[in-house]
Amino acid sequence: MRQSKHARKTRPAPETNQPRRSPVRRLIRGLALGVGAVAYLYASTSLLLFHGPYTALKSFFIQSLDTTMHGYLLKPLSLWTLSQQEIDKYKPEQTISGPAVMPKVKDYSKLDSTKITFKVIHEPTFTAHVMFVANPNRVKVAVTKYLDVRGQTVSEFVRTTGAIAGINGGAFEDANHWRGTGGIPLGITMHDGKLIHNDPSQWYHYPEIGITAKGQLVVGAYTLAQLKKLDVKECLSFGPVLIQNGVPVHGINTWGYAPRTAIGQEANGTMVLVVTDGRLVNGVNDVGASIAELRQLMEKLGCVNAANLDGGSSTTMVYKGKLLDTPTDVLGERAVATAVVVMP
Repeated sequence: MRQSKHARKTRPAPETNQPRRSPVRRLIRGLALGVGAVAYLYASTSLLLFHGPYTALKSFFIQSLDTTMHGYLLKPLSLWTLSQQEIDKYKPEQTISGPAVMPKVKDYSKLDSTKITFKVIHEPTFTAHVMFVANPNRVKVAVTKYLDVRGQTVSEFVRTTGAIAGINGGAFEDANHWRGTGGIPLGITMHDGKLIHNDPSQWYHYPEIGITAKGQLVVGAYTLAQLKKLDVKECLSFGPVLIQNGVPVHGINTWGYAPRTAIGQEANGTMVLVVTDGRLVNGVNDVGASIAELRQLMEKLGCVNAANLDGGSSTTMVYKGKLLDTPTDVLGERAVATAVVVMP
């Protein structure tokens, strides 16, 4: 066939020596860029937070971690650029103990109610879950069965003790900070009148939070001898004291915002167990509670004695095997050395 003189001639595609990238290489390159971007963001945020001009934000961050048994995170979060001396400059007030005022002894031993009620309170910066236990004699201290080795979660405490409810308890030492395996309680720890732990040499004295044989909650900087004189049968240590013998304890205003746990008692003997969410687990309005806000909450709930317990990622409330709050630890409930449990 004769070719038309108007037929368009096609040029051959230019040859190239560049090999086509395989999907695997593109994936690796994308991952490397992503990791690099995350590392850059982490480093720049850390340097801005800990070494930038925002001293108030720096102070808030240090205090929020240090007062909830998470101070060990400060150095890695700062890329190990913060010295201990620098951290100590921003640490909160250490006056966390209410005075060892001997309370007027109350007798709640004849209370036998099985009533437990709940309330959820929404505040501007936190959500509080409140448990009211009408019979204070049902409230006990539980200590990890792996004492000095590792702790247990509140769910484990509730299950192994046969309790129906529980919250996390007092101070403890975490031998492996990153895995939350702390099984060494700090301060005075008692259960059923038996002394479980007492370390008088510890540098940081926590207030004692005890329950007498007659169901009375006592809070303050008591010695072991004073606790025995009060006939305290259950005890753990943390703070600060929020309300003592009907008088609010003021002056602690530098603890930042965090998830909190607290225990209190009304004049009629009812025990009040409280946890607050925080660290944005339920949205931007759940930053956490300050110590002042927690004290005000316990006042509103009618407590005549109250104290702050360990908070942060330790904060947990369990009822009949169900979590009522939202723990902030990415791995779920944190293992702790002690818990406050409600027996049947």
